[in-house]
Amino acid sequence: MSRTISAPSTGRSVRAPAQMGPDLSGSQREQPRFMVGAAIGTGMAAQSATRGGADFLIALSAGRMRCIGEPSVAAMLPLRDSNEFVLSFARSEILPRATVPVYFGAASFDPRLDLADLVERIARAGFSGIANFPTSILIDGQYRAFLERSGVGFGRELELLRVARERGLSTLAYTHTAEEATEAARQGADIVNIDLGWNVGGVLGAVSHLRVEDAGLMANAIAQQVRAVSRKTRCLVEGGPIVSPKQLEEFCQIARVDGYIGGSTIDRVPSESAIEVVTAAFKAIGMARQQPDGLDSRFNPRRFPRPLWGHSQAAETARALFNRLTTTDYPVVIAGEAGTGRREIARALHRFGPRQARDMVSLPCANQGSERLKLDLFGCMAGMHPSAVKHRLGWLEIVHSSSLLLDDADEMPLEVQRALLDAVEAGSFWRHGSETPSPLNVRFLAIAGEDLRHLPPSRVDPRFAEWLGCFTIVLPPLRERSEDLPSLIDESLRTIGLRRQSEPKSLDPAAFRLLAAHHWPGNLRELDSVLEQAVLACTGSVILEQHLPPLGAEAASSARNFSSEKEWILHGLKRNRFRRSQTAEYLGISRKTLYNKMRTYGLQSMAAPEGE
Repeated sequence: MSRTISAPSTGRSVRAPAQMGPDLSGSQREQPRFMVGAAIGTGMAAQSATRGGADFLIALSAGRMRCIGEPSVAAMLPLRDSNEFVLSFARSEILPRATVPVYFGAASFDPRLDLADLVERIARAGFSGIANFPTSILIDGQYRAFLERSGVGFGRELELLRVARERGLSTLAYTHTAEEATEAARQGADIVNIDLGWNVGGVLGAVSHLRVEDAGLMANAIAQQVRAVSRKTRCLVEGGPIVSPKQLEEFCQIARVDGYIGGSTIDRVPSESAIEVVTAAFKAIGMARQQPDGLDSRFNPRRFPRPLWGHSQAAETARALFNRLTTTDYPVVIAGEAGTGRREIARALHRFGPRQARDMVSLPCANQGSERLKLDLFGCMAGMHPSAVKHRLGWLEIVHSSSLLLDDADEMPLEVQRALLDAVEAGSFWRHGSETPSPLNVRFLAIAGEDLRHLPPSRVDPRFAEWLGCFTIVLPPLRERSEDLPSLIDESLRTIGLRRQSEPKSLDPAAFRLLAAHHWPGNLRELDSVLEQAVLACTGSVILEQHLPPLGAEAASSARNFSSEKEWILHGLKRNRFRRSQTAEYLGISRKTLYNKMRTYGLQSMAAPEGE
């Protein structure tokens, strides 16, 4: 059965459902289903959320503010009449497109407001219920106390909901504390929304130190108190650190709640990411088609290693510095994440340099003790070390007139850094135990996780960093140079085709969009691996979506769902019981990158010993 309610302001009739709010019947209370509400501000968001399975909608001024490009908190400012604002867009956009109950976010701050008149207007417009928003629960301190003393605080919001219930509307109470939640339940609210604060995440997200685990414990305690007061009241949760479905799953393992309300997490955060990714993809495709080779015609792409290809500012800056350094003998550091192509650039610098006649040698510096590394570098006279039965040549002597690549130079022990710098400044070095020096004639190249000059003196001697890192080519991660993807993909497919002695395959636009949306924790190395697998799976000439291997979206995108990189790393460690190898695999980064990040954020002591 349904009834027809006239809407005088538009002259149309609104078909209102007989059930004025989400089903709160006894059968549902015995075996309650998990409810999802969407707090939104546009008709498009209403349609999308409903198609996704939302059980109800809330038309909020904060939702509209997000669409304007302002943070949700702008809804708390006296910028306009909030109720008229919501009525204007909700009646024209949301109600005509809603197939589920719609709550009206009503403000009761104005002491001149006739609550009964406002509720009547909301009911006649066709809304199924009322929620108290904007709300005083998001205000604290002296201002909140002043609102309560003035009679326009939370007590007046509960009065608004009482009038709405008497009019036959469903009620949803925004609350923050246990006292607010239990009082709303005591007064008969159908839904108590435990608000955890403004959402973190995205471009406009708030900063919050509340962890998912702590939020779960807090919400669970409040929900238990609400159920002790009213078994009929449903307890939902919104905001705070819950930004992704995965975090909600973790939250629900701790808190027994009846549902979730998404505001920023449903309209702002997904929109920001999706619009940015799609726009970058279109921009990348357009730029790639400007030149036949997908590169600027001012230079020959074959003159540069593939990691330097592209149109991004970072690629152009790195390319220009590489071009100036190729014919010199200066030491060079190539800094960047694992998989960005640092070794390829080091090999190219040697190949184009004045020492190309001899092979470059690579010396690993990570996980090496000082004595062992000094022995490898400087050599030793017979009998001067337990391992030196006869004279032992060091790499500085073996690589004479060639290039020595210091692999993971940022991991070299300080003692060895200073010893090497002394040799460079003297132009000679001594084998351990030797009485005569040997001339030093080596070009030094190095790779590191970041610019040596930006690292603390406890890790890199400032003099060593200034000498070795005077010229540093910085390679940004692939996720920060999406406009370079077309050039990099084309060259990778061309190389694969040459190796397989077949025509290079092309990439379908839908497949490219998937690649453009990926976070690429493994950078170019991961891109090559993905394309290799796709070429193998593709029997035709065009790689389609189904030919791409799984891109590990869960782990890759999770970094965006945390307020900081430290929180992301800590989450991965906890998830994998602080085992470093499993954590690195889960996060989609190398073990070395994980170790570096753990050291940066002071998390080394939290890791379990390897093998446990």
